[in-house]
Amino acid sequence: MNTNGQKYYDKNDLKYYLDFTHNHANLKFQDYKIEGKLEEVKSFYGNVFTIIKGDSIHWLLEQNNNRKEYSSYLLIKGEYDEILKLARRGVSNKKFEIIDSDIIFSGSFIDFFNFVDETEFEKISRDRLVGTYLRDFGFFGTLPIKVYRNNGINYQDLDIIGKITLTDKDVLIETNLPTLTKFVGLYDSELNKNLDFLKQGIVSGKIKFSNNGLFSLSIDKEKKIGTLTTLESIKSNDSIALSQRKTTTFKILD
Repeated sequence: MNTNGQKYYDKNDLKYYLDFTHNHANLKFQDYKIEGKLEEVKSFYGNVFTIIKGDSIHWLLEQNNNRKEYSSYLLIKGEYDEILKLARRGVSNKKFEIIDSDIIFSGSFIDFFNFVDETEFEKISRDRLVGTYLRDFGFFGTLPIKVYRNNGINYQDLDIIGKITLTDKDVLIETNLPTLTKFVGLYDSELNKNLDFLKQGIVSGKIKFSNNGLFSLSIDKEKKIGTLTTLESIKSNDSIALSQRKTTTFKILD
């Protein structure tokens, strides 16, 4: 198959990639790493695989319509030529050792083997620079919190606790409040052009798993308080888009 052109980067960690221009791959999946020759193989049944050759363990990734998306993975130990035959034919009379597979660990597969092209790579790199600035300004890591107020309801006298984690790419809030069990916000460089705001602990971005949702997070370490504001579009019964604004205030615990 033609493997000229196109290089794709692992969305979870941009230093890992599939390079179809030079037929080379460098990937990491959980505790496994591989770097070596890349081949693209089409099976007798029409399935297309991206195969990476390792020293003794090889990776088979089944493409899902394109080279950026994958519907299955197999980390397998055996003779490389026999594994190529397995990919083409779908069966083999040889014995292989399965190291890992989505069939065995299907629950976590959705978070892995997601790749982006050069244009998306540049945008994500800029977005993650926001996380680098936050780290430099001392807003990084995990902080325990107590929710005081959420969506207009006062919880100050209740034991509503959780944690907020700022990473290089997003902010994660987890609490025991039913309306805020888990929140993930992705940094957006276009919404964080003023470094003075980041220095003050104010960061904005897009809400993960939301079409047009935006968020703004403010953390005051001296006063040990913080505010999360979200803005999402919802449709009314008349199919009219309405903006829904929610505010959560919390105390940073020692």
